Amino acid sequence: MFSPSAKHADQRNGGFTLVEMIVTIGIIIMAAGFIAPAVTKIFQDRRIENAASVIITAINEARNSTVTKKQKHSVVFLKKGVRIYRHPKGEDQGGFEGGLRSVNATDVELISYSMPCARMEAEDLPEQLVAQDEGLSADDWKPMRGDLFLDLNYDGTIDFGALTDIPSYKFDADPPYGGDLVISQRGDLRVCFVDIKATGRAGSKSAELEAD
Repeated sequence: MFSPSAKHADQRNGGFTLVEMIVTIGIIIMAAGFIAPAVTKIFQDRRIENAASVIITAINEARNSTVTKKQKHSVVFLKKGVRIYRHPKGEDQGGFEGGLRSVNATDVELISYSMPCARMEAEDLPEQLVAQDEGLSADDWKPMRGDLFLDLNYDGTIDFGALTDIPSYKFDADPPYGGDLVISQRGDLRVCFVDIKATGRAGSKSAELEAD
């Protein structure tokens, strides 16, 4: 048989009181208030880094395909992302490889990029190819005068054509203040500079701009 003191002990250890639960929930809410902005900031940073990765990966793929297949490839830049074009060779009529590689992971267009190498702001980048504007079928699309693109040479180097390779010393500064491309996110001071070297290599570096 249990003694009265043992019964009271069991009641005390049976669970949380209402006051204890309220205090615990309050602490959790306060902690979440401190953690949430930091987590949001991490995701924001990842968005511009992921956009840079999309562009750099496209350049690397075009470079590798050009060198291994000995077939010229180009990376075409559009407002929403980039496309890889395979130039005709022999019986191969060429064409775009895959669809648009978007810089936005979702349909919400938070990310945009400008191209100092083409002296173009984000809003000035073309929505589609010149060939599309001219009403040509998808089978006849190719980079044309007026499009923004980089050509990959057979040795893996880049022909900037009408674009300009911005000197790397700007990109390598700390913090960086220049790049061939500048990726930004709506409402965020952080940007990501992308440096595309004539050797065919590309890299990125993030920095925070000063508020006006």
